[in-house]
Amino acid sequence: MARQRTHTPSVACKGLKSASRKKLAKTERQQRDATNKALIAKANADTDLLAGTEVVRDIGEKFDVHFEAVAGAQLQASEVEACLSLLSASPALAEAAGWKQEEAERRSALAAPDTHVLLLRKRPLPDEPPALSDAEAEGWVVIHHPVEPKDLGRLAPLAPPPQPFTQAAGLGGGREAARGEIVGFLQLRFCIQSDRPVLHLQELELAEPVRASGLGEHAMQTAEELARKHCMSGLVLTCLKSNPALSFYCDKCRYSVDETSRSAAKEYVTLSKGVPA
Repeated sequence: MARQRTHTPSVACKGLKSASRKKLAKTERQQRDATNKALIAKANADTDLLAGTEVVRDIGEKFDVHFEAVAGAQLQASEVEACLSLLSASPALAEAAGWKQEEAERRSALAAPDTHVLLLRKRPLPDEPPALSDAEAEGWVVIHHPVEPKDLGRLAPLAPPPQPFTQAAGLGGGREAARGEIVGFLQLRFCIQSDRPVLHLQELELAEPVRASGLGEHAMQTAEELARKHCMSGLVLTCLKSNPALSFYCDKCRYSVDETSRSAAKEYVTLSKGVPA
């Protein structure tokens, strides 16, 4: 009986298959990188982050604030100062040395071309109704008679109307007063990390009167909506281990320690979360 000959792949054939697999892997990696870069470019080109999301811009019924999305490069000087003032009053930085050294770096990061900022503004108070006269307050009907032209010269000149109040009671001034005092901000950046398109949460800061109100949690949910809108694979943030907000991120917002946060000796920890479906 004739012995069957078995075919053994040659070394050259194995080498060709290995080279083919490497070429295929390289092509796939290049395609993935191109897709990720396109996603980031599209997200950074978005001139209205809140459009097309489930986020309600005006959440005044619950928090008496509204969100305003601004590109970092378009922040006004007074808005940058308002954000830095909130940061300098942060409990996490209250005991940290070298804030003055960090201030210039954070100022630059706020105004960076790829930075997006959600300003949390207090809703401006509506104009007060005109005061009632004593007679009107007592229920009398007061009839105002028109003034005859011949009597105008004998009447005392009217006092000039009051000038509008243009300085906000808190942070920010100028035209910001009409849009409401800045009581918090969320600083964001779309980027690629570990070959993944992610939304990096660089800063979240609230003024003391609105802390522990649920506003911070709503801001984090807003970030998740923005990550979903732009097809990011997840959200990433870094936090001081001594920061009281660490438990807020882990317990309430369900962030966990990221695989890139390897060193237990560092004072910062990297947290991440997948984009909820």
